[in-house]
Amino acid sequence: MRLQTLIPFLIAAIITIGLFWFSQIPLGIDGEWTWERIPFVGPEIIPGWIVAGIAFSVYLLAVLLGLSRVKYANRFELSIWLSMLAASSIIWSLLLQDSPPGEYRLAKAPFVLFYKGSSGYFTEAQSGIPDLKRYLADYETKMKQGDVLHEGTHPPGLPLFYRTLIQLCDSAPGLQSLLLQTQPASFQEATDIIANFTASAENALTERDSAVLWLATLITLVMSALTVIPLFLLSREFSSREVSWQVAAFWPLIPAALIFQPKSDALYSVIAILFLYLWVVAWRRNSKLCFLLAGFLLWNGFCLSLAFLPVALCAALFSVLETWQLRNDSSLPTPAWKHFLAATVCGLLGLLIPTILLGIFYDINLLQVWRFNLQNHAGFYLQYPRTYWKWLLVNPIEISLALGLPLFWLAGKSFCSRKQSSTNREGLPFHSGYSSLSLSCVIVLGLLWLSGKNMGEAARLWLIFLPWFLIMTIPYWQTIQVEAAFNDSHPPSFLKQQSTWIVTLVAQAIVCVATVSRITGFHFPSG
Repeated sequence: MRLQTLIPFLIAAIITIGLFWFSQIPLGIDGEWTWERIPFVGPEIIPGWIVAGIAFSVYLLAVLLGLSRVKYANRFELSIWLSMLAASSIIWSLLLQDSPPGEYRLAKAPFVLFYKGSSGYFTEAQSGIPDLKRYLADYETKMKQGDVLHEGTHPPGLPLFYRTLIQLCDSAPGLQSLLLQTQPASFQEATDIIANFTASAENALTERDSAVLWLATLITLVMSALTVIPLFLLSREFSSREVSWQVAAFWPLIPAALIFQPKSDALYSVIAILFLYLWVVAWRRNSKLCFLLAGFLLWNGFCLSLAFLPVALCAALFSVLETWQLRNDSSLPTPAWKHFLAATVCGLLGLLIPTILLGIFYDINLLQVWRFNLQNHAGFYLQYPRTYWKWLLVNPIEISLALGLPLFWLAGKSFCSRKQSSTNREGLPFHSGYSSLSLSCVIVLGLLWLSGKNMGEAARLWLIFLPWFLIMTIPYWQTIQVEAAFNDSHPPSFLKQQSTWIVTLVAQAIVCVATVSRITGFHFPSG
């Protein structure tokens, strides 16, 4: 590996550490929104760094072993390696979550989920849903009240998620006991503080509630870690197994995916990338069933958050670009415009059928609920004014730091490079679908940036889109693989061939640890 390849990653790590640890530059716009730094506590932080270093060493070894095998593995073995990647991601995420000092470890999770000021969905499920059918029937009226924060800007999916967890713990005492026994010490200390503080309140924290909060924390963390699987599968549609593995292995090292645990935003990435995978598969195989499944998955996303609207737009743009490119291709069994029409109809059916059924059985008009959610979100900036041009400058910086500067640089280099690989996973001409997908991602991200919809907290709210940046790095790794294949006369050793990837992983891990141990994604409320 040449020195000039190493330098950008070294600079990216130095900039991140310098900004977060050796400066007091506001992380946002003073007076509008800023992310807070975790206070430096001296030697107390060293044990966390040691644990993080050991955890990453194990993770690196695991992904290197997987990379050495995925090319030759049959489907069964490949599924085992993917499960190992997901398990390694979960373990790494849990350990790194517990590495910052004091209340910024897993201790933050109960405070984030319990108090209404941080989210409010657990509180809503705990006390506001005595009857499911009536709750859903009244939900539209509830949205009309114009709450511009958490509840008013979201569909009913998240309160129902917590209600389901509460019912599960009520009906399964064994599960509740297991959850209480497996809580880390930092988590238990936090729940004890909340229980003592709320002992005389109407909705005091109970042991059942503590179990629910831990279960929700685990589910959110696991779901976020599982993003590696659909990310691998989507990358596999456009590249080799090795490149797909290289791309997916970066997801657990993205700082934002750890900083904002266990907020619901961390749940969305796996659903969003799985939807895009199903949509691409449906498009390339002309599968009406996959279009229906993709539409249904999108509906589930819309029941959680309207952050899935840009994801749907990305899929629509992909189909439009593909239709335009294939408009004059007479060799296709079905004309491109008919293919586009079938995709639109099947996707909409997958979205609208459950919407209609839910309206029939529970008397809720989800379309109206979504409309009120959008109105309430727009009303946020009326109550909390922001300066558009300032955030127009700050947001790209914020997103690059949320992703990690090594990956952000790599994604930009890959997208802008004219030396993209010309072959796909079978060594045939590179499928045009990749260009359509990556361009669709960039267009949607650009529109979001210019729209000013996220003037503050973009690092958290854009978490659902961060896997797209990893997809953009495919050409970079593909080019390295092709160049190595052309050097058959003097093939490098496995480790030497992967040296650039290993260096990038190490740089990204350093940035991730430096960010997670220094930046908190939450302003802890008192109630």
